[in-house]
This record gives sequence, structure tokens and C-alpha cells, in this order.
Amino acid sequence: MNLIMAEVRRLLERYSPDHAEAIEPAGKVTLKSAGRRVQAAPSTDPFQALKASFRRFVGADRLEGLFPVALIGIVVLAVLASTLPVAPAASAAGRQGGGKTTAAVQGGLGPSQAFGPNDGPLASDASDIYYGDGSIPNTLQNPGQGTDAKSLLRTYSVRSGDTLNIIAGRFGLAPSTIYWANKTTMPDPAALRVGQQLVIPPMDGLIINVGAKDTLDSLAAKYKITTQDIIDANNLPETTVTAGQSLIMPGASGGAMPKPKAVSGSGAYVAPGYWKWPVGGDNYVSQYFWSGHHAIDIAAPYGTQVFAAASGTVVFAGWRSYEQGGNVIWVMNGARLYSTYNHLSAWHVKSGQKISAGQWIGNIGTSGMATGPHLHFEVWLGWPWALGTNSDAVNPCGYLAGC
Repeated sequence: MNLIMAEVRRLLERYSPDHAEAIEPAGKVTLKSAGRRVQAAPSTDPFQALKASFRRFVGADRLEGLFPVALIGIVVLAVLASTLPVAPAASAAGRQGGGKTTAAVQGGLGPSQAFGPNDGPLASDASDIYYGDGSIPNTLQNPGQGTDAKSLLRTYSVRSGDTLNIIAGRFGLAPSTIYWANKTTMPDPAALRVGQQLVIPPMDGLIINVGAKDTLDSLAAKYKITTQDIIDANNLPETTVTAGQSLIMPGASGGAMPKPKAVSGSGAYVAPGYWKWPVGGDNYVSQYFWSGHHAIDIAAPYGTQVFAAASGTVVFAGWRSYEQGGNVIWVMNGARLYSTYNHLSAWHVKSGQKISAGQWIGNIGTSGMATGPHLHFEVWLGWPWALGTNSDAVNPCGYLAGC
């Protein structure tokens, strides 16, 4: 620091008008009194001489002195900066923690060794490296280990009053999905026993066992789905399957369900999947079942005949304005199972009348809230609109043949 001050004083005196005059040593002040010099006591200000030199320099009023002043300032700042403490360079070496080391991250890969006991997002040491929870299991970590569909199944115990339709509706599945998942223990879909154990798939489809010659491509072709559908439904980590592995074929069907032996009402009971198509003539499905539309719409020319999809007892026939269905027919098809026919132009049955599957009951129309002639067909697991919402209405395609 003393060397810096001496250099500053030298430059200031050089450019001041009286720089030839001798300068008293730092720390001393010389006074003139009665024609003689009087040496005062040494000053306690170590910058006294520097201040005096600066005052003489300023009095010179020279523009060319600005350059050395700027140079002096730069030199002073550089020297001061060099005296500041230097932070140690970051090390790529692993940090020691409780005898365990966390390896440095290289190439975007995480550590290969265990974390120290003080590592983590809440560690007090800011130098800790946190790579997230590496303990979460992931099928992709074991590329050679496939997923078996049996691990995705749930078990349900049949309760009093249950039917295949009710159970399927409880899980949001088609009755045929429940049947084919339990066909070895359910020879008659209408003959469930209280306490009987049923397996419940996670989605509509068919559970199969992989054969020795099966591949994803061959299975996809057989069940008319894509290989990606199979991979996604079963969380497969790779595109190979092994013999004996159980898989879900999403959306696939095992074929027609066997006709039950039980009978009900005036006609034979029709199992889900065997209900007759309710509209005659030329028609098509204009809107399928989805979360915002708990029914299917079957478009057809105005006045086309409407038939009973299944046998049962009519519980209402006429105008219903509250549900915006217009002219409707409600039919009880079994215990807590109902079907409704909406937007009719005419009806040919009355409440309390027993009807048979395929019987002409009404005609296509546009009554109620309808944008064109069609049948709005619903299937309910409980009295229609009893809860004030359509939450009990299930997918009719689980019941209708050819849907």
C-alpha cells in the first residue's frame, strides 16, 4: 500500500505547477512563521502528503492531467482487487458423506454410488448434489422383465342382488369383458352365487396367454388392434413377449356370450351382448357413448320403426319434458336394469305392459331436444334419473349385438 501511495504522489507532483518544490516527508507539516520554517509535529493522517499533492494538482487546472488521474485510478483498483480473497475452484471429485461417495455428474448421467446421509434437497451444505429419488421402481429399469396382466387384475366378491350387468356397470366395463375374464368359473352368466370370486380387468378387452409362436405383431393382427395398444395396455418395457405370459388385448372380444338358461317375464331373458338392434331400416350410429353422452344415438329417417332391444315390462310411455327426451318409453329388463327410448314421434305400448325382444314399440322422431330424427337409446343400472343425474347410465354397446 505504501508503494501505491508513493507512486500516486510522484505522478501528482510531476504534473502540478510547482512540482519542482521539495516535498516534506510523509507525516510531517512545515509552517512558515516570521521568515523561518517551523516544523510541526508529525500528522496522524498517513494520507496528508497525498492530499497536499492532489490540491496542488487541482490548482493547475490542466485538462491533460485527466489521463494520469484515470491511469492512477485503474492501478489503484487493480491492486485492491488483487488483495481480495480468492474462492477455491470447484472440484469435480465426489463429496464424502458418511463414508459413501456421490460420483460427479458426467455426460448427463446420474451417480452410480449411494448418497451420503446428509445429501438431499434439504441438506444444509449447499454443495450437496441431489439427483432425485432413485428408489422409485420402474419397469424400464429391468428391460428383460415383462409385465404380466395378472398383476393388473382386481378381485370382486359377488354380493346379494348382483347381476353381471350390475357388476360390469360398477367398474365401468362391458358385461362381456367380465364374462370372458371369468368364463372358466361362470358357465351361465345369469347364475352368479353370493360370495363367488370374480376377476375384474382394468379395461374392456380380452385376457389371453401368450403361445410359443406368438409375437406382438401376430397378436395385434389376430385381435385387430395395434402393437402399440398392447404395449400401452400392459406397460410392456420392450417389444418381445414370452410364452405363458398373460396379456390384455384392449378392446378385443372373445365372441358371443353363451345364452343363459334363466328366463324372466313373458319372454326369454336376453343376455348382454345379445340384445336386438332397436331401429329398423337404414340407420347408423351418429354418436357413441362417452363421458358427456351416456347413450348412443341411432340416426334414421323420420317415422322409422323402433323395436324393443330386450324383453321386459314397460314402466313409462309418454312425454317427459324434464329429461328433454320428448316422447319416451322406459322398460324394466331385469333387477335394476332399464332401457329407455327417447325422441320418439309415436309410441305403441303403455305402462305395465309386458313386451318381447324385437316387438314394435314406437317410431323415430325429433321430440324433445333433438337436432334431427334419431333414437337416443340408454341403458341404466337403476331407475332412470333416480339420482338426478345420468351417472347410472352405462354404455349400451355392452348389451347390443352389432354395436
